[in-house]
Amino acid sequence: MRSNRVMTATLLTIAATGIAHVVLSERRHRDWTVLESARIHQRLLAAQVERPGLREIWGSLTPLDPRERRLHMHRNAWVSAWEALYRVGALSADGVHDAAGALFATPEGREWWIRVRERRAHAASDSRGRRFHRLLEAAYQDETGTVLLPPGSGTAG
Repeated sequence: MRSNRVMTATLLTIAATGIAHVVLSERRHRDWTVLESARIHQRLLAAQVERPGLREIWGSLTPLDPRERRLHMHRNAWVSAWEALYRVGALSADGVHDAAGALFATPEGREWWIRVRERRAHAASDSRGRRFHRLLEAAYQDETGTVLLPPGSGTAG
């Protein structure tokens, strides 16, 4: 009887260890995928800055002068990096808020956010992405005192 209990406890321990390993492996893989995707995104953005001919794929940026285009791309690269770091837990909600507050401390950073916020909101495809977007919106509001309406309903209230 005692050996059955020991055997059952041993099997449960092995099963629990196996489940924990699978869960942690899946999480590491997901984090690696997020970071690798962010790295690829950053390399693509860098290529557009280095090679002006590649910029033509973003027709929505055509009205911007070359300097503002570079700054637009650089701001986007930073915010995308923050999102990847936030997704894997390397950047806290407070860290996102502080970084975004610094971005929104300049008129150009605020104008950039107004220009991209709706597209970025629609690109937030899961709860973590939507939470990241809400953190940016809160930082904008804290920095400017302006309450932004939800994307799709206008830009300021």
